[in-house]
Amino acid sequence: MRALPEIPKKSHRSSNLFFILVSSLLYAIAFPPLNLWGASFLALAPFFYALETADSKRRNFLYAALWSVFHGLTMGYWVFLTLVNHYDVPAARAVLFFVMGVIFPLVLVYAGVGACYRFLRQDHILFYAFGVPALWVAAEYLKSLFPFLIPWGGMSDALVPFSSFIQVADIIGGYGVIFLAAAVNALLVYAVRMMVSYARQPAAGSPNGQWISALNAVFPVALIFLIVFLPVMYGKQQIRRVTASVEQTKEEGRRACAVLVQGNFSMGERWSGMGFFQRLASYLDMSGVHADRNKQEDKEADIPCPEQVIVWPETTLNSASSLNDAFFLALMRDIGEKTLLISGGLKNDPDHGGVYNSAYFISGKGRLLRYDKHILLPYAETSWFVDFLGAYYTAPDAFLAGRTPAVMKTLNGAIGASICFEILYSGYIRQTVRDGAAVLVNISNDSWFGDSPMPYIHLNAARLRAIENRRFLLRTSNSGISAIIDPVGRITAQSRLFQKERVTGDFVKIDQMSIYSRYGNLAVAASLLVLLVFFSRILMGKD
Repeated sequence: MRALPEIPKKSHRSSNLFFILVSSLLYAIAFPPLNLWGASFLALAPFFYALETADSKRRNFLYAALWSVFHGLTMGYWVFLTLVNHYDVPAARAVLFFVMGVIFPLVLVYAGVGACYRFLRQDHILFYAFGVPALWVAAEYLKSLFPFLIPWGGMSDALVPFSSFIQVADIIGGYGVIFLAAAVNALLVYAVRMMVSYARQPAAGSPNGQWISALNAVFPVALIFLIVFLPVMYGKQQIRRVTASVEQTKEEGRRACAVLVQGNFSMGERWSGMGFFQRLASYLDMSGVHADRNKQEDKEADIPCPEQVIVWPETTLNSASSLNDAFFLALMRDIGEKTLLISGGLKNDPDHGGVYNSAYFISGKGRLLRYDKHILLPYAETSWFVDFLGAYYTAPDAFLAGRTPAVMKTLNGAIGASICFEILYSGYIRQTVRDGAAVLVNISNDSWFGDSPMPYIHLNAARLRAIENRRFLLRTSNSGISAIIDPVGRITAQSRLFQKERVTGDFVKIDQMSIYSRYGNLAVAASLLVLLVFFSRILMGKD
């Protein structure tokens, strides 16, 4: 393979700042609200080019740190607005939280990318096709390992609307999709440099030499085409296969009905300490659990539902002192024998001196189960050293980490439970499927995000989890977006944001496991192995 041309690095210092800004902007527009997902295949290329042309280790670190800052501003600006507008946090404290809670963690992650990029860099296509994407996957995976980092904003979430491409996640998972997208970006840098090299070569020379140079310039473009084309072909086939399987199951009468209730109560209404039973009555009414209404719905249905699952959002049952045996027995009578009600709520634990963020699984046949949230949201549900946000009305300012199983063995089947941002952790959701979950449920409260891109990004993450594991996913949020998501990531029914709505539809339970569900994040393991090989070669002094 022809060597890449040398770049006059010092002349690129000013232009590299422009490239870093362009990169962060392209990355952001790939996500909601613009949803220009195609930008995912271009966004990192300017950033990688800036790293290529850095003339010192310090410059590499600076470029990566600047990209982190721009990335945080363009993707996470809503955090500041949320703190000021929804939590009434003073602007100065909101700025401090934004810097320490959003920008600083990103700098820690991506500055490491900049340093490793310089250390590992080789003028060979293998570095761009494998080394760079492996490095990017390692950085994204790192965000899932530490409690002060959150695995949000990965390119796989942006690519969910590219339906035929994203289906390959049932083999390689979201991190594998990130690997492919990063490889396209890195190979674009390599392709441009090879084309420039070919254009600059003297016209004279042997025909063989010119032909090899032309091939070297075209080869990375062909590789980019295959990286996109092959998953698309696989995805089209999988969409047809999975859809046909679901339809056949429904025709055989093995389906269940879902009712998702979006109360759209404001943060103040929910945590003012008043109106709990009025909100409960509203949720019951919107759920349509009265006998005469159920009979009417069954009469209008083409195929009567053998069972019904009602899902209420996170912390709906937020008056822990009211949640006693009599309360749950009354709920069981209200919902009827064929119904399972899943609702977010609180659970006091006097033994440990705290409260759990929980999901209650209430069967009309008289069985009660509870899932306690395992992964707590930094700063909002747990904090270290300094409480940036403080108390909000009667809402707990800290929760206990749950220890209950994440798979609820209900009378309606095994259900994989997650609360709010737990849906971002692909390995956690995958484990529920490994443990037998035939359907996934995620209850959330996105109202504190405000009218920002985050509710839509959160929804995309839920769609990706459904694709990875080939499961229906029922997602409900206090203010939206609530949705029924099928195993190929399609939204079969959904609510609008900040509306009081009831979403209905049907779903089926699935027992078969995808390759991803069975074997996990192989893309992460492969990426770490690739990096180990590159590091070993460098340390042993080989080119």
